[in-house]
Amino acid sequence: MYGDGNALSDNHFTPHNFSKEDFDREFEKALGMIYSIGLKLYRGNEEDAADFSQSLYLFALKKIQKFEGRSTFSTWLYRLAWNFGLEDLRRKKRLVTEDIADFDIATNDAHEPEFSETEIDALRQQIAELPDMYRLPIIMFFFENMSYSEISAITQIKEGTLKANVHRAKNILRQNLGK
Repeated sequence: MYGDGNALSDNHFTPHNFSKEDFDREFEKALGMIYSIGLKLYRGNEEDAADFSQSLYLFALKKIQKFEGRSTFSTWLYRLAWNFGLEDLRRKKRLVTEDIADFDIATNDAHEPEFSETEIDALRQQIAELPDMYRLPIIMFFFENMSYSEISAITQIKEGTLKANVHRAKNILRQNLGK
């Protein structure tokens, strides 16, 4: 849950027991997450991410009746944000490349190799240049830590296709990086 926990609990938030103030408070708590999704979808463009956040607010307010409480409000809003943003990109027929400068690619886990800044920058650039069909699942899987089933629910792409696209993207990245 986002925020200080003093607001209406995610577990009790349903369209039947919320006021506009409750909705505003819960949306505000999730605003950082929403803005982050906007940055990912709109190539790091802060103005587009802010516009996305404002548009999503109005869209979510109209769609609140569809929230059935089977998940937390923040989970519902997270999925709604990705769907709303992906549909917006499809509608505009924009091919988006990702500015992933803020993603933490290298970790110091004992299980993962350490990468130089040059290697990390090269990987970021290569991911940014991937076509959307490969780039978005890579971002959602590796950087958003979403499962294939979660990505499938958001993108409406079959899990098998997503797995194939992630595999193909990894192969493209290896080839382009000479690994």
